[in-house]
Amino acid sequence: MIAAGVIDVNGGKIIFMALGGAQEVGASCYFLKLGENNLLLDCGCGSTRGIRFAPQFSALLGTPYLQDFHQVSHVILSHAHLDHSAALPDFVELNERAALYMTDLTREILSAQLEERFASIEGNISSVAFLQKIPLPHLSISFHQAGHIPGAMMTLINFRGKNILYTGDYSTFPTQLVGSALLPAEKIDIMILCGLHARHPYYRRFGESDSALKKILRKIYYALRWGKTAYCRVTQISKGVELITLINKFLPGAEVFIDERVMKIVHRFENVHIPIMREQDHPLKFFPRKPCVILSTMPPPVRAHMEILNGDFSLHDDFATTVEFVRRVNPKTCVVVHSPPDKLYNASATLEQVLMNDPDSRTSFIFPQTCEPFEL
Repeated sequence: MIAAGVIDVNGGKIIFMALGGAQEVGASCYFLKLGENNLLLDCGCGSTRGIRFAPQFSALLGTPYLQDFHQVSHVILSHAHLDHSAALPDFVELNERAALYMTDLTREILSAQLEERFASIEGNISSVAFLQKIPLPHLSISFHQAGHIPGAMMTLINFRGKNILYTGDYSTFPTQLVGSALLPAEKIDIMILCGLHARHPYYRRFGESDSALKKILRKIYYALRWGKTAYCRVTQISKGVELITLINKFLPGAEVFIDERVMKIVHRFENVHIPIMREQDHPLKFFPRKPCVILSTMPPPVRAHMEILNGDFSLHDDFATTVEFVRRVNPKTCVVVHSPPDKLYNASATLEQVLMNDPDSRTSFIFPQTCEPFEL
């Protein structure tokens, strides 16, 4: 694979460029040029030390592929997590005609998360269903269940005989709220993989010993046992819903108080018949004076007898299952994004290194940097 140079923009070449979320988490947004069709895959925001950052949309105008943002005809949203979705209003300000594709449930969650900003994009949204096909000039697009969170979808694009799969965030294992990813039957030529743990060989998902979620549940258990309130701050409010279901399942005696923003998402799930609440779950209207669990998006107050917990965790495949997933798909080219390096270990084994030694693997890997174009 070589970096793209000047090309015939109306030709049959495939150009990929990450505008954000390349080898980092946050602001996931990927430009895909398929002949005359210009697409964005996801459109999220990130945050570093409380400072918000968005995709580098302006970088597109410095390439030979785009002269105006209105040339981007379609934005495909894989799921409602903010690192994949929060910059949609920003892009619609640049291109008010862009068609936004997402599932109904993603739309529901997004409307609660974006709040008043959702109105600026609502008229651009077209709801799609799993296995639905959308024909465009010289290509067709279809959508497939991704697991991860309810409403999440993978996108399969057939362009001039080549199958391109954008995974978005996916899970090959069922979570508390949704089943596992369902791969399309077609043979995949190019896979754009959101491989969060592709370079984290020691990361283990929930169900394995000492996973991040198990640590959270263990801390909640001991806080309650010691007569304290466990204050769990969640940054992704949809993850707060996942945490509620886990507490309900594994700590059934715990009372849970849920702040207003998370409750909005709970109501959206229950409106589409995904039950979340039970008798011991309550809206947070005041701070209880008894041991309980508080789930909130806000910084905790200074109070005695309160255990402060970070409610963040991953719903992604771990390293071993990521390797197995790519081995199973076995694409000719795998573009790995949403994939920060391992900060804790100088890992000797990464996704690429493992599969390079697999005689049955035909896959070559690209780990693109932000605003680095590739011809695929």
